[in-house]
Amino acid sequence: MEAGNNIIAIRKRNITDAHNAFVELMSKTEDILNTEARNNPKDYKQLNSTTLEPRAVEKIKLACSGSPFNPDEIKLISGQRFPDIVAERYYGIEVKTTKENHWTSTGSSIVETTRIEDVDDIYMLFGKLGGEIPEFRCRPYEDVLCDIAVTHSPRYLINMEIEKGNTIFSKMGTTYDEFRLSPDNISQVRKYYRERAIERKRVEMPWWITSDNMETAHSFNIKLWTTLEPSEKRDLQAKCMILFPEALNPTQSKTKYNNTTLWLCSYNQVVNPSIRDLYSAGGKITHVDGKRLDTPVAQVFNIIVDYADSIKKMLSHLTADMKMMIMEFNPVLLAGDDPYEEWLKICCTFADEKNVPLRDWIEQKPKFQFSL
Repeated sequence: MEAGNNIIAIRKRNITDAHNAFVELMSKTEDILNTEARNNPKDYKQLNSTTLEPRAVEKIKLACSGSPFNPDEIKLISGQRFPDIVAERYYGIEVKTTKENHWTSTGSSIVETTRIEDVDDIYMLFGKLGGEIPEFRCRPYEDVLCDIAVTHSPRYLINMEIEKGNTIFSKMGTTYDEFRLSPDNISQVRKYYRERAIERKRVEMPWWITSDNMETAHSFNIKLWTTLEPSEKRDLQAKCMILFPEALNPTQSKTKYNNTTLWLCSYNQVVNPSIRDLYSAGGKITHVDGKRLDTPVAQVFNIIVDYADSIKKMLSHLTADMKMMIMEFNPVLLAGDDPYEEWLKICCTFADEKNVPLRDWIEQKPKFQFSL
């Protein structure tokens, strides 16, 4: 092959022509694999994702005949790298299989930290090894990623039969390249699934944490609230009060605790079967500094007074993670210059309905007496 007609030279002249040559290469590879599978189905049914990879390299090299691709530059990449096969430095092939008789499978991690540098055009080579005769399909990688699921980390779900407009990227209003190059794509995914749950009027919360959870260890064990240290309980309750102030509303229904319960479990692996007690245990306030109230008021106002200083400190020195959670769960706190003041306004709205001078109580820290 003349130097000017190899894929690298074509790529330098016109990247679209080079991409089209890659498309043709993968189409020929698909034809070769399907022809051989029909002629020798027993052999191909014994393959798996590991043994298919070297077989795929072999057939891609055959498909290079008459193409601008050099068969010597089709390389199987060892180790846990993405994609599995690299052709001429810039082109990649990810290999997936299923032993079932369908075109779906779990794919690679959405966080492509093992992506091979320089590869920017990737195809999926999928082997459906179930059924009477194994079949193979090759399609652009981003065109077959239909959804996201979580095993040990968020991973794509593959569907080789979906239409291009039904990919997970279309649903999220982005593109594959925009998404994979985003510095915070896990947060984008979490936001997408949370909004979808809200649209369906379902109380759900994604259980993966932030983009940092790929590198930060989290407990495999679910803990009961009662087993936590007092300092852990106080820190978590302050965060719950910040993120979900609806739980502080004494007139709202029992569902006001749903988000708090889900957040404790999803983000902290903590289960509290008596979440209501965090806000109501201990009866109603009957006396303030020894003076009887005309009408007893909810215990929750004592909780707000007790936690106000801790919450003010937390909101005055926001961590990146806490700010991210506020943006997701209670963004109104960031509407002004003082998140604490915005939080206090919400609490005072609840207090005003009960004629409770909450600001005064927070400043003066009076002594309360309660009725059971």
